[in-house]
Amino acid sequence: MKTEKPASVLVCVTDQPSCRRLILAGVEIAKTYGASVQVVSIQPEGLVSPLTANALQNLYDVSSSLGAEMTVYFNNEPALTAAVHASKTGAIHLVSGTPGADSNLFIETIKKLLPELPLSIVDAEGHMVTFPAFPAVSRSAVSGTDLS
Repeated sequence: MKTEKPASVLVCVTDQPSCRRLILAGVEIAKTYGASVQVVSIQPEGLVSPLTANALQNLYDVSSSLGAEMTVYFNNEPALTAAVHASKTGAIHLVSGTPGADSNLFIETIKKLLPELPLSIVDAEGHMVTFPAFPAVSRSAVSGTDLS
């Protein structure tokens, strides 16, 4: 018997205290869907500094106070890890911060892995841009189309 996962908004955070704005944006988006909020942070494998641990604890506390669940992974493939977590948690929308110069194409990879989910990016000032979902196209629909 297959059980349906409850809908959730997935908020991707780093170990920066400023990621609080992402969690707040995720909560507002979740209200529009009537969904829960899942917060995920994917840290590089290896030792975590006391500064990182403190920042993650603060984000965990913010998440908890807003009724969101937070999960931290230690993995060197952040986009893939976020995509798997999104699938496992029934994500219907993703929220992320503005990618930095060393983002390793996180946003682009997420959109390739999860084209069916809308993605909202929140900048440092709290401005949000949302990229719409792209419905999956079946091979049979494409094979009958002249693409020349």
